[in-house]
Amino acid sequence: MRTWRSTGAAAISALALVVVAGCGQASAPASGSSAPASGGGASPAANAVNLNFWGGWTGPDGDVMRALVSQFNAAHPDIQVTLTTQQWTPLFDKFELAVKSGNQPDILGMHGPDIPQFASAGQLEDLTSVVQAAGFTQADFAAPAWNGSIYQGKQYAFPLDLHMHAVYYNADLFKAAGLTPPTDWISGADFLKLATTLTVDTSGKHPGDPGFDASNIKQYGLSLYNNHHGFFQWYALVRQQGDNLLNADQTQIAVPDQAGVAAWQWLQDLVFKYHVTPVGETSQLQDFLSGKTAMLIDGPWEIPAMQKQAGLNWGTFPFPQVFQNKAVWGSGHVLTIPKQTDGNREKAAETFVAWIVKNSAAWGASGNLPALNAARESTAFTSLPGRAGFIAEMPYEVMLPAIPAEAQVFSAAKTSPIVVAAQAILVQEQPIESTMQTMFQAMNRLLSGQ
Repeated sequence: MRTWRSTGAAAISALALVVVAGCGQASAPASGSSAPASGGGASPAANAVNLNFWGGWTGPDGDVMRALVSQFNAAHPDIQVTLTTQQWTPLFDKFELAVKSGNQPDILGMHGPDIPQFASAGQLEDLTSVVQAAGFTQADFAAPAWNGSIYQGKQYAFPLDLHMHAVYYNADLFKAAGLTPPTDWISGADFLKLATTLTVDTSGKHPGDPGFDASNIKQYGLSLYNNHHGFFQWYALVRQQGDNLLNADQTQIAVPDQAGVAAWQWLQDLVFKYHVTPVGETSQLQDFLSGKTAMLIDGPWEIPAMQKQAGLNWGTFPFPQVFQNKAVWGSGHVLTIPKQTDGNREKAAETFVAWIVKNSAAWGASGNLPALNAARESTAFTSLPGRAGFIAEMPYEVMLPAIPAEAQVFSAAKTSPIVVAAQAILVQEQPIESTMQTMFQAMNRLLSGQ
């Protein structure tokens, strides 16, 4: 589970600067994958501690983080940080090699569910007392973000943000169909009504109308991912039924067959029974941006692409509540400090990560929701558009289980059990129960280390 974002947008340097400027002095983001010490403040001290910061923010979010790093460097001439960005999977592979050679970075960004992989190998510092010393308590953060920074009772990271699925909508297409976009959670049935009304064939008919032609659809109601994000949506629907993915000791899949089948069935029916989303769709974001589809289930990392699209009138509302409980898949970025033997560098890294979190209202320009309550409630963040649907979901975000084998069990690779199952069910219309059981068996083997 490494490629959670598909921005499809150019750099939003100007936006990053505007928001960061609202929190203090800012400087232009550096181009390329690294951002050395820079800024309009005091010149770096001759004996400055130089820190390496690695993260997987390779889209517009990287430009926002570079602006924050530059602002920190300008305000801290005695500490200078260089940001290096790379896609998450190769970044983590690079980190593993760096640890072996003793050249690990001083700060490493990751997602909360990534922590067990590295903490269980003894590669991360326990930051429990460090977070407390920075003046943070659990009450200062959104609960899912705080909980996502803890593994086996120890806090290995500073929570930075949250991101989850929500529904993007094209306001103009809603208006043309005589629909009012929701502002809060709606049922699965009401969501299907929206998708059906927004799906139109070349004769102007909707699914369910006499003579509707499913082979000649002019506009679909929904773009739906059929890769690992299809699995994430299934996971949310399982959690909406009150079930957990794993057993108590996190060694085996524990989803009841009935709940698992019901979750997959709802998703599969959107494609093959109700015809409100294209079969085998591969360009979900672009289809929504171009108006081919009226809704898109995706994460806040797509917000920069929405803002860039000329003439697009858009908004968001929560992922539908299909079953008895509200729940939506999500994750969150965290800032960790790899094991360090140099006390001065470790102290400097602690100063940096605490500063980033305290100034994370500016991070909201990346699309992600700041985990720190004060940052999320600040004018710098609340003035940003399109966040309403995501904010309404925050208390109901469910992250994937925190397990050391997370990278294997929830891999986004084409051969991953979760991707193979999503493709079989949502693209090929394969039988759900047998396909799901095959997925469970493969995941159980990975959980057992086979």
